[in-house]
Amino acid sequence: MDWICENGGLEANQLNNLTVKGEFAELSENNGEGFLETPVVETEKFKEITPSWNSRTDKDSSVEFFIRLRVEDNWTPYVSYGLWSTDGNNIGVKNYYKDEIIRATDDRIFVLDGKFGDAVQIKVVMRGKNPKLKLIAFSTDAGEDEPVEGDYLRTLANVPLISQLASGHKDAHVICSPTSLTMALKYHGKNVELDQVTRGTFDTGNEAYGNWPQNAAFAGEMGMRAYTKKCKSINPVKNFIANGIPVVASVCMNSKEDLDGAISSFSGGHLMVVVGFDVIDDIEYVVVNDPAANSNTEVRKYYRLDQWVKVWRHYIYAVTP
Repeated sequence: MDWICENGGLEANQLNNLTVKGEFAELSENNGEGFLETPVVETEKFKEITPSWNSRTDKDSSVEFFIRLRVEDNWTPYVSYGLWSTDGNNIGVKNYYKDEIIRATDDRIFVLDGKFGDAVQIKVVMRGKNPKLKLIAFSTDAGEDEPVEGDYLRTLANVPLISQLASGHKDAHVICSPTSLTMALKYHGKNVELDQVTRGTFDTGNEAYGNWPQNAAFAGEMGMRAYTKKCKSINPVKNFIANGIPVVASVCMNSKEDLDGAISSFSGGHLMVVVGFDVIDDIEYVVVNDPAANSNTEVRKYYRLDQWVKVWRHYIYAVTP
């Protein structure tokens, strides 16, 4: 289940010292603090949820995203996802919230002990010199799958090939997420470089680059509509490809033998860009730009789809115009 609030929908929320102007919620007073709080959003029962936001910030402004869940008639406290500000000025969360009901991580919240969430509420606090909020969203593991619509057997050839390992970055072995996001942004015509994206997506809380909501938030700062999404199956990914949109996907496996052609096991998780699908000798393949390559020319990979879906975490970054 995806829930997205944007454009005119922002006015339906409680606004404190905020005004909606066009597609943005802005501070009524240029330099200060205000907040947006949604009504309670009823959902189908879910076990996990991932949040997203899109904003415009700078070194003098920030947004702080909070989310709370209703689990069997009990509300959790609001969980903060840190102070977000573009270009490396964010302040991440070092110790995410955990109690007997939920466990929060840098990209998801899990409902524990066989319980289920059935409602969500979001609050966004905006501080500083004219921050702007464009979109808030969450995606859960609940809901029905979507059918495949359109011709997905195609390859988006114009997605650039960028190797994280050949980048020369000091953390080259762990920048799969910003490298993948750079490829997606460049495909959409954004003039960004890998160093800029790694700096902007770095999570100072856990000192890592793979914070999914912060990667989506950075894409939002670049003028994209971006959110993290839990997929019931491969169908949503096929639909994005059919519509000419590559997606960043998360995989995790214990052995590189689980995925023919993989350079490593990626036991800690790995991000790559899905750019198409193909059928060769009656075998279906997912076509990806895998940044874990020794050179740019080796980034394009064909992975057997039946193997790939088993190591895929069923999460993507949807980055659209």
